[in-house]
Amino acid sequence: MSRSMLKDRQFLKTLVTLMLPIVAQNLITLAAQMMDSLMLGRLGQIELSASSLANQPFFIFNLLIFGMASGSSVLNAQFWGKGDVRSIKIVISICLKVALTVSILLGAAVIIFPETVMRIYTDDPEIIAAGAEYLKIVGFCYFFFGLSNTLLTTIRSVGIVRIAVIDSIFSLVCNSGLNYLLIFGSFGFPKLGIRGAAIATVIARMGEAVIVLVYILVIDRKLRFKIRDFWEFDVGLLKNYLKNGLPVAFNEVLWSVGISIQSMVMGRLGASVVSASQIASIVQQFSSVLIFGVANAAAIIIGNDIGAGKMERARERVTWFRIIGVILGIFASCLILGLSGPVVSFYNVPEETKQLATEMLRVLAVIVLFVAQTGIGVVGLLRGGGDPRFALFVDLAGLWLVATPAALLSAFVFGAPVLVVYACTKLDEPVKLLMLAWRMRNHRWMRDVTGEGAPQQLDN
Repeated sequence: MSRSMLKDRQFLKTLVTLMLPIVAQNLITLAAQMMDSLMLGRLGQIELSASSLANQPFFIFNLLIFGMASGSSVLNAQFWGKGDVRSIKIVISICLKVALTVSILLGAAVIIFPETVMRIYTDDPEIIAAGAEYLKIVGFCYFFFGLSNTLLTTIRSVGIVRIAVIDSIFSLVCNSGLNYLLIFGSFGFPKLGIRGAAIATVIARMGEAVIVLVYILVIDRKLRFKIRDFWEFDVGLLKNYLKNGLPVAFNEVLWSVGISIQSMVMGRLGASVVSASQIASIVQQFSSVLIFGVANAAAIIIGNDIGAGKMERARERVTWFRIIGVILGIFASCLILGLSGPVVSFYNVPEETKQLATEMLRVLAVIVLFVAQTGIGVVGLLRGGGDPRFALFVDLAGLWLVATPAALLSAFVFGAPVLVVYACTKLDEPVKLLMLAWRMRNHRWMRDVTGEGAPQQLDN
């Protein structure tokens, strides 16, 4: 590891200060997802598979919200480096209006057409019926999630991160507690099964939104947001947001749709395959929380440096983050191998499903070595450095030109074994790493995107 990085205490302090709350938030969120998964898994493989596939539209929606908010964060991190608080408030206001419109439309779609949505992912009538029951209820949480997560993601760019941890702790306690009461009918509550899980999710999301709004409007002293600020608007900033934010949102949507198509492929292979991939996904996400904590911190740190005109420092720190990515990849790979046995044993699924999940985790132990580099490179360095368009290209080229076609062909044309199909869904990561290495051979991609004068770029 670079000696200059270890000597830069301010960098390390800033990295840890930004990263730890993000990591904590992600860990808590994943713990809540795992509790959902474990409790539904106790009901049976059908319920576990149904909830997994029914959450695919939410997965797309979640990444769309994240993409729109991250697009605004590219601007806000650089505005914060310039000390321009008013522009930050306007960008947040614009982003929130767009996000809430999308939230209402997508929430209504899954409530009105639940069976149609489920048929996209599976042809199993039992899974379709159970998933439709879940969607009819959980669709009501989309608005509240869009509100809270848009605000949490956008304010993160100015270093407001602790509220996200508080929000996630509330969600974990509320969701897990209500799941226990409503799924199994504990302490005199009605036994609602998968519908109970959906009701618990909606109530938890409503609580999250209330907590974030109270913090933003009453407690926060950095931005000092007022209700009237939500109505702020500026045509120039709207154009800047659309120019720099839409590629990020477009990136996340197309990427999530590609992943969702892969879930459709796995869904056509049977309930045991869906359950195994769901278990493997939970372990992979746990192993990657540090990676994406560093990636989000990198976007803020690099964006702040560029906004403040400190290009040479930003250039040096890009190299540091790439070194950190190598170390985190090795750590995450070891973590997956270590967790695979204990986690898989928790689930009440057939032995065949447990064995398949274990084999999938071995594949992920290799893939995460690439994920560490590409996650930090795309989410942190390219976006924070003002190059969202190439980030879009990197994310989508490997997924749509390599991984998704390979998965479709291996499953439906060649009839390959399940593990081969699963490995094909991960082929985009090595491709993305090669593209990132080419792009980052110099630093010309780094630029100021706030619109004040001509874009500032590094010379080489």
